[in-house]
Amino acid sequence: MKFLRYSLILVFLGIVIGGGVYFYNQKDGYLVTFNSNGGSVIAPIRTGIKKQIDVPVSPTREGYTFVGWYLDDEKFDFDLKVEEDITLTAHWEEEKSIVYTLSFDSLGGSVIEDIKIEKGSVLEDVPVPIKEGYLFLYWTYHNAEFSFTTPIDKSMTFVAKYKHLEEEKVNATITFDSNGGSLVEDVVVKIGDIAKMPKEPTKDGYRFAGWYLDDEEFLFLEPVYEDITLQALWEKE
Repeated sequence: MKFLRYSLILVFLGIVIGGGVYFYNQKDGYLVTFNSNGGSVIAPIRTGIKKQIDVPVSPTREGYTFVGWYLDDEKFDFDLKVEEDITLTAHWEEEKSIVYTLSFDSLGGSVIEDIKIEKGSVLEDVPVPIKEGYLFLYWTYHNAEFSFTTPIDKSMTFVAKYKHLEEEKVNATITFDSNGGSLVEDVVVKIGDIAKMPKEPTKDGYRFAGWYLDDEEFLFLEPVYEDITLQALWEKE
């Protein structure tokens, strides 16, 4: 009986020790490495004793869409247990180029042809229409100025915004308000020239005291840059 009891104890100890050794050897599980196949790096993961891993963060690769992780040409099922060290390889699909059309309504200006542009691109050479008598300011989209530093994400139609150009003013007109006196004809001078003083007006019972601009006497010594009206000042005799 003692022999049997000792035997059972030894068997039990063997099971405990063996289980401990197995647990120790299996506590880290298996190593799963990831070959991103040209994409961003994904760190290896150990399965641990459960022999499974969570789905890692998807890698990225410019110009491609990530399809999934594959083992021996079959998409890997992350619900399955891992029984050995494995390497999973990323599969990719090349992104198709999306092209949009940019149209330009020059509102009577020179014709601007449509421009084809890839999605996410920025139009660098912005066309400038020419319209006689007008200065082109900018292109609008939905009645607001559009910034061409914005990446294009759809087909769009732009409308030109202009400023009307007035003819450059060459001459200035001086008008004389004789304030009840005799008529004095307007004088036209070139912009920036000095006007000559006209013949003094007359008014019965009054003496002419000068021409005034904004309550200051105008002495015809300063260049004229715009149309002005001078008013006669009288002193009663």
